[in-house]
Amino acid sequence: MVKLFCAIVRFAGCSFPVDIDENETVGDLKKVIRDAKPNDLKDVDPDKLQLFLAKNKGKGSWVTEKDVEEGVNDTSNLKSLNVMREPLSMAGLSEKDVAFEVKVEHVKARTTPVNVLVVVPPSVGSKRPATEEAEGEIKRLKLVEPKTLTEFTPLSVNEDEFQLDKLSTIQASASPIVPTPTLHKFWEGFGEFPPHYLVRMEEVVFWKVIKPLMFGKHRIVLIGSPGVGKSCFLMLLAFYLACEMKKKVLVIRRVKAKNAVVFFDGQGSYARLLNLSSADIRAIRDQAQGALVLVDGFNQAAVEDNDKGYEPFHFLATSCQYDAKQSDESHIVVLPAWRQDDLLKYATLTDWVVETGLREVKRVNTPFQELVSEQYFYSGGSLREFCERIDCGVTTSLTAAKKNIIIGLSIGDFRWIRGMC
Repeated sequence: MVKLFCAIVRFAGCSFPVDIDENETVGDLKKVIRDAKPNDLKDVDPDKLQLFLAKNKGKGSWVTEKDVEEGVNDTSNLKSLNVMREPLSMAGLSEKDVAFEVKVEHVKARTTPVNVLVVVPPSVGSKRPATEEAEGEIKRLKLVEPKTLTEFTPLSVNEDEFQLDKLSTIQASASPIVPTPTLHKFWEGFGEFPPHYLVRMEEVVFWKVIKPLMFGKHRIVLIGSPGVGKSCFLMLLAFYLACEMKKKVLVIRRVKAKNAVVFFDGQGSYARLLNLSSADIRAIRDQAQGALVLVDGFNQAAVEDNDKGYEPFHFLATSCQYDAKQSDESHIVVLPAWRQDDLLKYATLTDWVVETGLREVKRVNTPFQELVSEQYFYSGGSLREFCERIDCGVTTSLTAAKKNIIIGLSIGDFRWIRGMC
């Protein structure tokens, strides 16, 4: 006896097993399959079922359980099992043909093989016209088709906003602030980007480390504390690669509404989508083959989940710890936290004191250093936290748990607790 795993085409779900002797025929297998699905195939005569060997052109790798769960639609490259008297041992379905050693990683990734795909005739016994049946089937399939990029728009951004090769010159200038109005507008709703950024020495060194590694055989992981500028740098890198290097670039970002994807075609156009499922991302990756993949905001567990579609990548920016396994030769590069002197420079060169609510009007001749020091005490080296509004001595970005701890305490008490955490 041989155990075959079968799945019905166009219906997302799980495969189902049937047991049959390998010397039995294709016609016998059709009957066994019909009997194994008494509800789904109740009104179908076995001979009306179309069977396919679930291998590309009858050879190569099997269709997987993951493929079945997402709904297999295309059988054009599969070998049709249409000779009713053909023994299964001749059809590629002998015990030796389907033997497979299942390992833990196969189960986790849902890559265990499926051997036979079954095509059911649409609405057997229906009295509707065939053309109406076909139209209904097409409409149903469109409901499960993954999203792909269809609308491309000419890219219109100011190239002065992402000149990574000029970071050193900008950092050494009297005003190392780069205005980024077009990048700010471009990323609105797609993970965001600040209206300006300050170039600090750490970013200059960061670029000098990363640039020679960009086109090597190993991927690059950018890590650091939240709010230090990893995502900002990764988005600058995306535009640098797409506009300066003329490379195809696919950016996958974590946003509140599921995922966002932006694809630069390297020829001056882009396309983007929001609210994407894992199936959508995989379809878009197939569409954007050959692109450099930049992944932003996901932790290591999410990235390594094969079902998500984030791997393989060329660049990853994450605030979470990243443990490179022995077989993982990723280059891990750390972007340091902000120093207080750089935060003071940022506050002086921008409207920080007004935007945080510390002053209604910017007056540099007031005790500016003291304001910066106080805000730095709460924010540490995170520019994001440094720019949060202060409310009653506590930043609004504090978590609910911390807020519960400090209710009713003075600023001095809070400093003591913060030092103990």
